[in-house]
Amino acid sequence: MELRDEVLMLIDSKREDDYWDFKVSYHTNSADFLHDIICMANNRIDRDAYIIFGVVDRTYEVVGVSNDENRKTQQHMIDFLKDKKFVSGIRPKVELRNLMIAGQEVDVLVIKNSTDTPYYLTEDYDFQGRRVRANYIYTRVGDTNTDINKSADINNVEYLWKKRFLLTRSPFEQVMKRLANKSEWKRNEDTYHNVYNPEFTITISDNDGEARTRSEFYAYTLTDSSTTYRNLSIKYFGTQLYSVLVAFLDGGRYCTPTPEWGFLFFGEHGVNPDYALKYFTKDSPSYKLNKFLYDDNNQEASFARRRFFEVVLLFENDFEKDAFLAYVEHYKNVFIDKFNSLDREFSWIEADNQRHQEHIVSRLKTGEVLNQMLSDFRSIH
Repeated sequence: MELRDEVLMLIDSKREDDYWDFKVSYHTNSADFLHDIICMANNRIDRDAYIIFGVVDRTYEVVGVSNDENRKTQQHMIDFLKDKKFVSGIRPKVELRNLMIAGQEVDVLVIKNSTDTPYYLTEDYDFQGRRVRANYIYTRVGDTNTDINKSADINNVEYLWKKRFLLTRSPFEQVMKRLANKSEWKRNEDTYHNVYNPEFTITISDNDGEARTRSEFYAYTLTDSSTTYRNLSIKYFGTQLYSVLVAFLDGGRYCTPTPEWGFLFFGEHGVNPDYALKYFTKDSPSYKLNKFLYDDNNQEASFARRRFFEVVLLFENDFEKDAFLAYVEHYKNVFIDKFNSLDREFSWIEADNQRHQEHIVSRLKTGEVLNQMLSDFRSIH
């Protein structure tokens, strides 16, 4: 769901709750502002939170902030939080978004969800008689923030610490989070185990006799186009949580889960795809494993990965992927012109037959053109 659609839904609900708060205007007292940000960063719903400026918090009338003399920018937000003394120097991450709603400018401060909770100060912050207290933990329960002069109830504090240590997450969510820190993992041949939670293991094994030896098109961007496929399994106390096919590319120098297929439909009925592509989304398990398996200290692997992503697309999330594919289908003539004008020789491709070679060339060109168009798409969105 787009942020604008979600904010409209929240306004229509005519209430405030655990992760959203309406303000008719920006705060005049910066201590109150900081207190609100900390409460939202420590929300109990485990998701992004919103402070929505330009909406009356009783009548839910949209009045906008275009004339608000205290209105802030993204840089103001960053500078405001930068010099506050948060524990371990870890501050809430925020993003200020501007929306047009009912003909008015509405600002939405998005406080990003994180497992770095609880956020709290190590030094008091005072402004005009209001004080955000050091070592007090503030949170938000329902539509109510912890009072600025009090610390949250112990059960809410316990929850925030459990969130930090991933104890509120399922085993699969825990292992996905831990993949980001490679130093937590030790490797013994084809098996990895987590140092702090050895019940989590990652095993790469033979492909159970599956007859899959043909290289996919992206392998032909590399020095060595031969491909070996194996199975990767993530297990928790021996129970399989996730499995994926991994490809060893470029003579084994680069290992990655196989990307997802996507398709472009330019015809009226949309039955048979006109072009095929491969992609990852950054929030997917397969891309998190792609980064985990990648050795960024290996120059040959770095070169192979760079060439790989010249023809494989990388999206922020499924929403961006769907929006981009719709954009390409709308501007199909631009895509076709770029595709037809792409001047590239592919004489090195060794295929089973002419038809197979044509498929490989088409998909290589599709990936390259789509990456060009994705850059253009992001520059205007």
